[in-house]
Amino acid sequence: MRDCPVCGAYDRDELWTMEYRVPDGWPLPKKITWYQCALCGMLFGDGKFSQRLYNSYYLKYYGFGINSEQVSERLTGIADDISSNHARDSRFVDFGGSGDDGKSIACERLKHWGWKNVYNVNAGEEVPECDVLLASHVLEHIYDMPGAMRKIGRALHKSGTLIVDGPDATGIALHWGMPMLDFHTKHLNHFRVIDYLNLMQEWGYELIDSERYIDVRSQQQASCIRMKFKKMSTAQHSMMHVTSELSAKIAKLNTINYPVNVWGLGDIAWHLLSKVNLDVLDYIDNDPAMRGASINGKYILEAPTNKEPIVIIAQGQRSNLLAKIHSMNLENEVILI
Repeated sequence: MRDCPVCGAYDRDELWTMEYRVPDGWPLPKKITWYQCALCGMLFGDGKFSQRLYNSYYLKYYGFGINSEQVSERLTGIADDISSNHARDSRFVDFGGSGDDGKSIACERLKHWGWKNVYNVNAGEEVPECDVLLASHVLEHIYDMPGAMRKIGRALHKSGTLIVDGPDATGIALHWGMPMLDFHTKHLNHFRVIDYLNLMQEWGYELIDSERYIDVRSQQQASCIRMKFKKMSTAQHSMMHVTSELSAKIAKLNTINYPVNVWGLGDIAWHLLSKVNLDVLDYIDNDPAMRGASINGKYILEAPTNKEPIVIIAQGQRSNLLAKIHSMNLENEVILI
């Protein structure tokens, strides 16, 4: 019995069964029962078969698809984007990328751009270490999703990029007259966009970019989505960014042991001022919302009333503040934090 390929839940609801009269000796199943995960809603197929059965099919007949002109154009575009955003000495893996001609279009295109470390991994093979891994129209074919995700996780470097490209089951169900996913013996996972995101979150990946597109086949339009992921924790990265960035600024502010003015009172300035004991003569900000406000009993002004140095803690408005000071011909020294 197959657990949910996205969240791993055991509970599932049976929906319908598809039977097939396949050619004699054909490795694909003669019957697939479709289930919906009772926890996350993922739609997936199960039956008396395994990942090994599907691997034997892909290895004997062809990869995960046909390298048609349209597929070639799509994969060439993906490879061009990868080449534009990564160094040529990066290691690239096309996970299950062979078409009916045994070639990986993405690998061949990257070789065209001078990439040397490119690898095409077929069904059942181990995945070499890499900086960029592409799974294009592959995950919907995989029965053993935990096994596949473990392979990807072992191979992809800590700072690497995972590109997932595949059909959007919701879009196809809504816009395709007869959704081929519902009859397909090789599409075992009907990913909605939320299912892709849930799967990646389950394995520690966070979305950094996405793009919807239409795959036109036989005058039908199939909704698809391409997503880029990083194996990272946004919370952890935010904490590291805050602690590293602000600790340096606090240290710099603590070297100021003389009277100053502080110009620019946004959130970063508010926080840093709470961490230090500056001798502030004038608090200055030109935001109309600050009119009439005060800090420690001192009214916020629109310009300094003295010649002491001006400390600028603000980040986003820094260039505007410097231009303002220059336009007013102020002689105060400016200290940038």
